[in-house]
Amino acid sequence: MRKSLFLLTASLLMSLAAIAAEVTLKQLPQRAQEFIHQYFAKDQIQTIHQHHHRHGNSYRVLFKDGSKINFDASGQWTKIKLRNDSIPVEIIPEYITTYVWDAYPDVMIMSIETEGQGQEVELSDGTELTFNPKGNVVKIE
Repeated sequence: MRKSLFLLTASLLMSLAAIAAEVTLKQLPQRAQEFIHQYFAKDQIQTIHQHHHRHGNSYRVLFKDGSKINFDASGQWTKIKLRNDSIPVEIIPEYITTYVWDAYPDVMIMSIETEGQGQEVELSDGTELTFNPKGNVVKIE
């Protein structure tokens, strides 16, 4: 009985640690709203979820085509994953576009995620590249 109560309590606390709520575009941080209007105005938003964490809020914008963008509490994107199009080059750090254009000239960047100080990108051919904070490729899968 004691073990069951402990597991139930632990499960409840874990679920409360990351509560998600559906929000509107106007409830996103201003920076995220401007980013969507600038780069994804033609895309139809399906839902926007705000996730409450111990360390702050985050947001996930899901588009009707299956694409998604994650934002941190300040409205800075942390992950962009597109389904049917490449990510606009203005969003991607120049060292990444230069490397991809030179090494993979016939592919598109479909996903980019900020990981700590570096970034991970996924190309349309399935290749995944990890860049360190200095802009060097440190992993190719």
